[in-house]
Amino acid sequence: MIESRLQKDCIKYLKSEGIYHINIHGGGWGAKGAPDIIACINGKFVAFELKTGDNDMQPDQRIHQKRIVSSGGQHYCPRSLQEFISIIQNIK
Repeated sequence: MIESRLQKDCIKYLKSEGIYHINIHGGGWGAKGAPDIIACINGKFVAFELKTGDNDMQPDQRIHQKRIVSSGGQHYCPRSLQEFISIIQNIK
């Protein structure tokens, strides 16, 4: 599965659950390395950097992860829709 397909499936799940979220699009105008999805789950700030296959987080993505966690937020890097759903269910 490619990451764009995983992202679409995860967003579809968030919508079905009525969970507020923002889909961060990469590009020249955004913050380099920002998470793919930011959500508010039961009042908690939760960021998701979606990866598939052997892809791993880049150094700029790890910087965002460290800043989010040090600010009291949660940051996850799920590799499948099932893992994504499991994380959300555990947060709920």
